[in-house]
Amino acid sequence: MEEGMTNAEFDAFLETLAQLIEAKAATVKEAADLVRDKKSK
Repeated sequence: MEEGMTNAEFDAFLETLAQLIEAKAATVKEAADLVRDKKSK
């Protein structure tokens, strides 16, 4: 059994992240913080 995401799943994740950034980030720092908040801990 493979681990990780498929290309389609990864593309969907990136699109969701891009939409979040477009909707919420007003600065580059805010965009970077949004991305960092989505990293696994």
